[in-house]
Amino acid sequence: MFLSTIFTAQTRTMELWPAHTFRFKLNKQFKIDVENQLRANVSTGELNQFFTQSSIKYKSKKTRLSSGIRLIQEFNNSIENHLRYHIDYSIGSDISFRIRYQTKNQLGIKKSEGDYFDNDLRYRLKVKLNVPDTKFKSSVALEFFQHFETGALNGFNKYRWTFSGEYKISKKGKIGLNIIREKQWVYWNPKTTWVLMPYYISYIKKREPKKESKPFNQFD
Repeated sequence: MFLSTIFTAQTRTMELWPAHTFRFKLNKQFKIDVENQLRANVSTGELNQFFTQSSIKYKSKKTRLSSGIRLIQEFNNSIENHLRYHIDYSIGSDISFRIRYQTKNQLGIKKSEGDYFDNDLRYRLKVKLNVPDTKFKSSVALEFFQHFETGALNGFNKYRWTFSGEYKISKKGKIGLNIIREKQWVYWNPKTTWVLMPYYISYIKKREPKKESKPFNQFD
C-alpha cells in the first residue's frame, strides 16, 4: 500500500508561456533570434519566470546548428537571476533528430553557498505534419531530458511531447501555438505539466542599399 502511494502520487499543473521573437536573417544560412518569454502557472495564478534569449542559428539542407544565451528571472520568494547557455545539432528534414547540451547557473551565488551548474542533455525526435498548398505548418515532437548536477538525482528525469502549429500571416511575421505535455520521471510526487505556448515571430530584414541615381547629362 505504501509503495503504491509513492509510485502513484503526482502533481498536475497548467502553465501559459506566451512568447515573442525578433528574427533577423543574415543570409540563406544564418539567422539571429531574440526571444522574450513569460511563464506563468495558470493553476495557482503565479508568475514563474521571465527570460530573454539571444541565439544564432545555421541551417543547410538537412543539418542545423544553434547556440544561444538565456538570461532568466525566476520569481520565487525573491527574484533570482540565472544564466543559461545551450548548443545543439540536428539532422534531417521532415523527420529530424536534435541533441542539445545546456547548462544553467544562478548569478550572484558562490559555489561555497550551494550553487552548482545545472546541466542537461536533451534528445528530440520531430516529425513534420505539413498540409500541402497552405501557409499552415504543424509538427509533433518527443524529447527526453538527461540531467547532470552535483548533489541532485541524475539521469533521465523527464520527457516532453510538443504539438506545434504555425501560420505565416505576411512577410512581416507568423503566429503559432505549441501544446506541451511534460512528465517527470521521479519516484516521489512526479509532476505532469500541460503548457499552452502562443507565440509571434517578427521578421527584421536587412535594408537594401539605395541605388545612386546618375546625374543627367544631355551630351550622353
